[in-house]
Amino acid sequence: MDRQITGFHQDEQGVWVAELECGHQQHVRHDPPWQVRPWVLEPSTRQGRVGTILPCSICDAEKYEDARIQGLCHDGATEVSRKKPLA
Repeated sequence: MDRQITGFHQDEQGVWVAELECGHQQHVRHDPPWQVRPWVLEPSTRQGRVGTILPCSICDAEKYEDARIQGLCHDGATEVSRKKPLA
């Protein structure tokens, strides 16, 4: 589920973490060639990412689990978890 970035902080190891509007957090590393996010290295480019979108896998998983509890099969729950919420 797509969520806006509301801010950043560093974890205990000094890795940058994006704070998402849903209250969850996501590490944002620049570790080429696996993760290419040079914008995370500088304060000004990090700040420029506030308000942009990152997918929140925790929200997706929660939505999937809710659909399973409601009796949907795996395929149905997966489809529900990928749909965007109504505005």
